[in-house]
Amino acid sequence: MWTWQHAITTIFGAAIFPIAVGIIWGKLAEEYKTLGGLLAGLFVVGTVWLLNHGIGLLYEPQMSGNLPGPWSDQALTCFWGLFVADLFAGKKFNWEVILTGILGGILGGILLFATV
Repeated sequence: MWTWQHAITTIFGAAIFPIAVGIIWGKLAEEYKTLGGLLAGLFVVGTVWLLNHGIGLLYEPQMSGNLPGPWSDQALTCFWGLFVADLFAGKKFNWEVILTGILGGILGGILLFATV
């Protein structure tokens, strides 16, 4: 059951990931190329994952046993956070990349669901 505490911590936890990706990931990848991208993936995703799932900032009722399913929360928050940030920044979108990402996400979700 959702409470105000769950709502506030979930919004906070969801906002941390796209902000961290937007600030850190590009700079590391630009500075250290492939190694920077790998390090960003390890540290940014790992650190935020520990905050969201280890400490429990994100409330996920689907993981409580009533509605089992795969975790896709960080991918969704990252997509929407960066999409909205680019929207406000006035950037042009490459719709082929966005469509490819959506199709990849659907395929990944189907594969994860098949394993649960």
